[in-house]
Amino acid sequence: MGAALQRLNLGGKELLHDFKDEARLWCAGSVMFPFPVRMASGTVMAFEGSEYHWPINDERHRAALHGLTTWAEFELADLPNGIQASWTYDGSKDYYPFPCRLTIRYTLDERGLTLSGRVENLGSANLPFHLGWHPYFKTNEPVLNPAPVYRLKKNEVSHPGEKIPFEGFDWTKEVDGAFFMEKVELGDVSIQPLSAITQVFRPADAPFVAIEPITGLGHPDFPWRIVAPGEVDEVVTIIGLKRR
Repeated sequence: MGAALQRLNLGGKELLHDFKDEARLWCAGSVMFPFPVRMASGTVMAFEGSEYHWPINDERHRAALHGLTTWAEFELADLPNGIQASWTYDGSKDYYPFPCRLTIRYTLDERGLTLSGRVENLGSANLPFHLGWHPYFKTNEPVLNPAPVYRLKKNEVSHPGEKIPFEGFDWTKEVDGAFFMEKVELGDVSIQPLSAITQVFRPADAPFVAIEPITGLGHPDFPWRIVAPGEVDEVVTIIGLKRR
C-alpha cells in the first residue's frame, strides 16, 4: 500500500519511527503522487488552461491531501540490491485524467538508501505531476542543519503562499510547512532534497519528525513537472548517514 517504506537500518541504526498498526493512518513512508502533502491551492490543479477539481480528504485544511498513491496497491519485485514497486493508472478519475506508470525503486549501496521515482506518460496529452516521500524519522529533539533561511508563508488553512524569512522552529507546537533547504541533516542522518523546498511535519513533542523530500507543490513558484506523451521523468533522493 503506497509503496510505503516502513523500516530502514543503516550502519546498524534504525532510522524510522515504528507506528505499528497505525502506520497507514500516518501515511508512514508512503509515496505521494501526483502531488505531495496538500494541494497548494487546496483542491484545484490548474494546468495548461484547464482546472481539475480534486475531492477534499483533509477537512481540517479544506484540501486534497497526499495525491493518489498513498492508498494505492503497488506490484513488488526484487532487485539485486533492493526492491521495486510499480503502479499503473488508467486515467479514469476526471480530476486526474492522465494514464501513467509509476515505478519506485528502493536500493542500498555505500551512499545509503536511494529512492527513485520514474513516471511514464501512457496517455496522449502532457502529464503534470509532483512527487514526494513521507518518511518519519526517530527523534525526541529535532535539530535540522543548516537551519532554513526562508519558508513558504501559510494562510489560515495552511495553504502555502509567498516566500518569507524563517524565524525558527518551535518544537513544543505542531510544525507543518515547506522550508527552503539546500541540504537537510537531522543529527547524523542526511536527506537529499528534491527541490528548493522540503516539507517538515511534527506534532508537538512527538518522538518523530517527518522530513519529506518533494519535487514541488503545484505552487506558482514551483510549477508542475511535465511529462510529454510517451516520455518519462525520473527523480532521485538519497537517505544516508554522515561518516564519523
